[in-house]
This record gives sequence, structure tokens and C-alpha cells, in this order.
Amino acid sequence: MSNSSAALNWNFAPSILMMLISQAALYGYLIHVARSDGHWGTEVRRSHVITFALGLILIFVALVTPIDSLSNEALFSAHMVQHIVLMLLASACLLLGTPGYWIRYLYDLPVLKRLLPIITHPLVTLIAFNAVMWIWHVPSLYEGALRNPNLHIVEHMMFLVFGVLMWLPVIHDVPPGHVLNYPARMAYLFACMVSSSILGAIFTFASDIAFPFYGNAPLAFGLTPMTDQQLAGLIMWVPGSGVFFVAILAVFAAWLNAEDRKAKTQFPPPPYVQ
Repeated sequence: MSNSSAALNWNFAPSILMMLISQAALYGYLIHVARSDGHWGTEVRRSHVITFALGLILIFVALVTPIDSLSNEALFSAHMVQHIVLMLLASACLLLGTPGYWIRYLYDLPVLKRLLPIITHPLVTLIAFNAVMWIWHVPSLYEGALRNPNLHIVEHMMFLVFGVLMWLPVIHDVPPGHVLNYPARMAYLFACMVSSSILGAIFTFASDIAFPFYGNAPLAFGLTPMTDQQLAGLIMWVPGSGVFFVAILAVFAAWLNAEDRKAKTQFPPPPYVQ
């Protein structure tokens, strides 16, 4: 198959479609339960449903649309787009669409009560996320995933799972006993941004081709292998780091709002006297 024709292929693998359908069905059931229990409009809102649906759409875009075939057969830069969508965007949307009390309920389950706080400790999630991001860009593993469909599935699942774990202490006030305050969340995100920027810069300024898998011939859209690699590095460096920068600004804004509410509670305005 030529690099050009790869751009036209969609990946309707049953495993991907069943995963998306099952996630949507489970979420729909939990929303139904929330409405029955009176949580709708308070802890569960329409914005949750919209954001979670956006997360599923982003997974569909990354794994089903021609982005997948381009990344598998034609362009390293398309693969980088796919990774950013799964690790940063889709995972964040899934968590933003998950009500907080659902997450807190998991920490009370006897099976997870001891293990979950360890797995989701901010230091653990920070190290694990960045380790997964770097390890899967080691040439032998990266090209192995492209040649082995089962290994490729493992790679994508790890990107999504560890993306969710990375965002968890930022988006929700967990784990119990190790909740990050606002400055700590900003520092946590900044560390991820620096790590992503360094990896992107390595590919941008590399003098040799990191992944010979794509070959030496002109690639899709007329890109040369070196130009494709530099573009991939820039995608991770700029848009990838930009996601973290926007998140830092959002946390900072939330911090200011929390301080404002705290000040109004401690020092309420004097009553209006005519």
C-alpha cells in the first residue's frame, strides 16, 4: 500500500468500536442512576455528559479515522498527533466528564481502598506518565509497535490509561490524604510540560532519522522523512506543551477564584444601609 493511499483508510476494528460503545453504555447507565438518585443538576450536570462524549469522540478520531492509518504506515508526525490526542486531550475530557463523587466512591471500595491511593499518588502518576511517554518513543519499542498489532494496542491503551492517571490529581481532589493544592498542581503540570518539550526538541533538532520504519522515500503529502520527524517534534513541543500551559492557566484561574470566595466568606461585605 502506498503512503498516499494510507490517508484514505479508516480503522473500523471491532475491538475499538466495542470499547467505545461499552464506555458510552456504562456512562449512560451511571447517568441514569445519578438522575434516579437525585444527583442530576447538582453533582452531575449536562456539561459532564458533553465533555465525556467529547472524550469518546477524540478517541474515535485518534484510532478510527485516517489519522490511524497515516500514523501506522506513512507519517511519524501523524503518529505524534495521535499520541497527543490520546494521552492529553481524550484522557482529560474523560476525567472532566466524570463527576467527582464517582471517583471518590472508588476509593471506598474494599478491593481498591489500599491499592488505589498508591497508584494515584501524584508523584507516582507524574513519574509513570512521563516514563510511558519517553519509553514508547525508544526506536526499538516504537517500531515494534508499528510492526506488531497486539503491541500497538498495548501502546495505545497505556497512553490513554496513564494519561487519565496523570490528569487525575489535577482535575479531581484525590487521592485522599495527598490532595494537591493549587500551586502544587501548577508545578506538577509544569514538570510534564518541560518533559514533553525536551522530548519534542530532541526529535526536532536530531541530525539522524530516529525511525527507519517509514523508509527513505518521500512520504505522504510530499514530506521527506527528516521533515516529517522535525514536524513531529514540533507537534509534541508546541501544541503538546501548549496543552499543559493552558491547563496551568486554568488551575491558576481556579486558584484565584477559590481565594476570592475564601476572602468573601471570611470578610463579608457590610450590609447595605439606606
